[in-house]
Amino acid sequence: MKPVGIALIPALVIVLIVVLLPTGTMASSSVRTTLDDQVSLAITIYNEGTGLVKDTRVIDLPEDYVDLVFMDVASQIDPTSVHFISNTDPDSIAVMEQNYEYDLVSTQALYERHIDQPVTVITSDNRTIEGTLLSYSGGLVISTGNGIVIVNDPVEVMFEDIPEGLITRPTLRWQLISDDDGTNECEMSYLTSGMGWTANYVAVVGEDDDEIDLAGWVTIDNNSGTTYREAELKLVAGDVHRVDYIKSSNEYPTDEECCLGMGVGGGFEEESFFEYHLYTLQRPATLNNNQQKQINLLEGEGVAAVKLFIFDPGGSYYYSGDSVEGDVLVKLRFTNSEDNGLGIPLPRGLVRVYKEDSSGSLQFVGEDQIDHTPKDEELELYLGEAFDVVGERTVMDRRQVMGNQWEYDVRITIRNHKDEDIEVVYFDHVYGDWEVTESSHEYEQKDASTIEFVIPVEADDESVLEFTIRRNW
Repeated sequence: MKPVGIALIPALVIVLIVVLLPTGTMASSSVRTTLDDQVSLAITIYNEGTGLVKDTRVIDLPEDYVDLVFMDVASQIDPTSVHFISNTDPDSIAVMEQNYEYDLVSTQALYERHIDQPVTVITSDNRTIEGTLLSYSGGLVISTGNGIVIVNDPVEVMFEDIPEGLITRPTLRWQLISDDDGTNECEMSYLTSGMGWTANYVAVVGEDDDEIDLAGWVTIDNNSGTTYREAELKLVAGDVHRVDYIKSSNEYPTDEECCLGMGVGGGFEEESFFEYHLYTLQRPATLNNNQQKQINLLEGEGVAAVKLFIFDPGGSYYYSGDSVEGDVLVKLRFTNSEDNGLGIPLPRGLVRVYKEDSSGSLQFVGEDQIDHTPKDEELELYLGEAFDVVGERTVMDRRQVMGNQWEYDVRITIRNHKDEDIEVVYFDHVYGDWEVTESSHEYEQKDASTIEFVIPVEADDESVLEFTIRRNW
C-alpha cells in the first residue's frame, strides 16, 4: 500500500489513498452513496441559524441486511434529527441502527492513531529517518535501529496506511433490512446548525422627502460544513421555537400569494406557512461551504413616506422650574400596503437609507432595524437627530389645588433654523389620574400615560406650546 504523507514545512499536505469505514457485524453487504447518486436537494433556512436539508438519492440496495454509508452530509448535522425513508417502497426497508461518524482525518488524528506504528520522516536537511513513532508532543520521538531520535524539524511524515475508523468527511451510516433487491429513491432529511439568513434593505429618499425607493436583499450564510449544489431554496421568516438541550455533558443551543422581486426574474415567492412566512426562490441555488450569498428579495419604487420630527424629552413634573433641552429626532414613516407599492410581509432586517445630494451622488443619512412586519402595517425608521431644530420643555409652575391634586403649567419651545416650514410632534408622559385642563394646541391622548401634540413651526422661527396638567397622586 502506498504511504500517507504529511508535509509540515512549508505547508501541511495530507495525502489520502483510501477511506476505511468499519463494517457493522449485522450487515451482510455494504453500500456507499455519495453526491453522484443525488437526484434532488432542498434546503429550508431559518432566521435563528438552523437549516433543514432534504437530500434525495437513487441507491441500489440488495436484499437482506445492508450497511448503508451515506456520505457528504453537513459536519454540523444534528444526528438526532435525521429521518430516512425509501420513496420507492417505504415498507420494504426497515432501519435497525443509525450512526453518525465524524472521526475525521487530520494531522492530530493520524499522529494519535500511529503511536507505536511505523513512520518515515524527511527532515529539513533532507535526511530520511525510519522507525516507530513513540510521541509527537514537542517534536517527533522515533525509535530506530540506532536508538531514539527526536525530530524537531520534519518536512514530511509518511505512514503506511490510514488507521481503521478515520474518515475524510462526516458520514451517516445505517444498518438496514431490505426486503427487495433493486433501485430505491431514498430521502434523507436532517437539521443542521451553521446556516442562517438575514434581510437587508436599501431605501433611497426622494428629493422632497415624501417618497422612497425600497430594495430588499437576502444574505445567506453557510457554515454548516458542506456545499449544497443546485438546491431548491426556501427561507422561513418568523421566530421558530427551538429547545436548548444537554447532550454528552455539552450544551447545544439551537438554533395571499404575491411575487417578490417585482420584475427581477427568478426572485422569491412568498406564502403564509403556519404562523410564519415562507419565501421560495424561483430557481435553483448553490450554497458553497463557508460562503455568504446575497439574493434579491424585493423592489418597491415611489413608496409614499412622511418625514417626522419628534421631540420626546421625558422627565417629570415633580419640581417647579424643571427644564429639559433635547434633540429632535428624525424619522421616516411609511405604510407597507399594496396601494403604497409594497403590501408584502417584510422579514426582520437592517434598513440603510440614502439620499442624493445636489451633485446627484447618494449620501448615507441613517439606518434602523425593522422587525418582521405584516402587510398593511406602518413602519418608522429612526435616522438620527435634526441638526437645525431644537426643542425645550420647561415646567413653569407647580401648585397644589387640594389634597393630593396638583397642577403643572408646561411650556414647549421649538426653534426651527431651517429655511422651510416644518411640523414637530411632541410627546408628553403623565402617570396616574390626570387631565389636560388648558392647551394652546390640539392634542391626542395616545394611551393612559401619553399625550401627542403637533406643533407647526415656520422657517427660521420658533413656536411655543403651553398647556396645564391636573394630576391626582
